[in-house]
Amino acid sequence: MARYIQKISLRPYSETEIWTGWELEGLEGQVDGLVLAEAMSSEELAKLGVSEFQRIPREYLDAGEFRPRK
Repeated sequence: MARYIQKISLRPYSETEIWTGWELEGLEGQVDGLVLAEAMSSEELAKLGVSEFQRIPREYLDAGEFRPRK
């Protein structure tokens, strides 16, 4: 399991962009569209507004939504 962060746009409702944290079961390494956060300190994550990671179970990932980079 690895931790990733992702920048998400709130458009068209707001011009704001936020960072969110994901904990993906069964995945490691780089994933397209996500930033690997394993080596980031809690201070670095806090600067981006990430204070927790949402766990995504393996069965959702097996549907092919997240594909590791090759």
